[in-house]
Amino acid sequence: MNWQKLKFAFLGFLSVCFVLWSGVAFAQDGSHDIQVVRVGSDAVVTENQTVTQAVAVRGNVTIQSGGRVTDQAVAIGGDITLEPDARVDGQVVAIGGTIIRSEGAVIGGQEVEIFAGLQGILNRFGVFGTLYMVNVSALLLSLVVVAIFGVFLLLLLPGHLQAIAATISQHPFKSGMWGIGALIVATLTTALLAGSILGTLLIPIVNLVIAIAGIVGCTATGLWVGGKATGHLSFPFMKAFFIGLLILALISLIPIVGGLLVLMVNLFGFGAVFLSRFGVLQPSHIEKTFDQFEGETAV
Repeated sequence: MNWQKLKFAFLGFLSVCFVLWSGVAFAQDGSHDIQVVRVGSDAVVTENQTVTQAVAVRGNVTIQSGGRVTDQAVAIGGDITLEPDARVDGQVVAIGGTIIRSEGAVIGGQEVEIFAGLQGILNRFGVFGTLYMVNVSALLLSLVVVAIFGVFLLLLLPGHLQAIAATISQHPFKSGMWGIGALIVATLTTALLAGSILGTLLIPIVNLVIAIAGIVGCTATGLWVGGKATGHLSFPFMKAFFIGLLILALISLIPIVGGLLVLMVNLFGFGAVFLSRFGVLQPSHIEKTFDQFEGETAV
């Protein structure tokens, strides 16, 4: 593929995205939905008012008597209060707060309370501090999961993982493009086939492949980062792998950009899994279409 074809393909992709976005925006404008969304203050559905959604970030959601939410009510860092005769047709979700339901109030969907004690943390550390702690905790937990699965993968498929790690090193641009492409294909497949018979059969398979590729890709990424730090991928696999995970864990502690860097690096590993056919295809057999972006030697 030359740059001219790539340019037209990119412009075509943007055009399709614009058309899809325009269609969604038109549908939303034509439905006359009313949403109550507040950031840093309370969201209130007044008496006998009907809205589609009620959302408050760092605030409370209150649905007064006779008020109705046809979709869902969500409070992040606050409580959700349903007064008598209030109604929510969908889910009621309180993250870092509680759900207060008066007698006669109706909830058609599920009642979900997550981190009910988070309100105290929010008051102490603020929104950004709490988000930072949650983000770092989630990343560190995911790295622990990768470490557990990675040990078994390195014992069972060391050659495949070495091939994937070498693919990241020799074909970084292609690996990134394959990672983005795989996510787009998975998202479009889920969106277009959801609710259909074909989707019922195909979507679970796609999700399973994406999950397996994600674990394998993260393991190979840790191995690659450890190989970079130690100088060569022939360094004992387990030690290089855990050194790589330790480096990624330290990077994740950097505020704001740390988590993004870890996700971006893992995206290359995710794409390299598909580019190397799960480690079956050696990087030397992959054509270097974009030589100016790709390295010449493996680590």
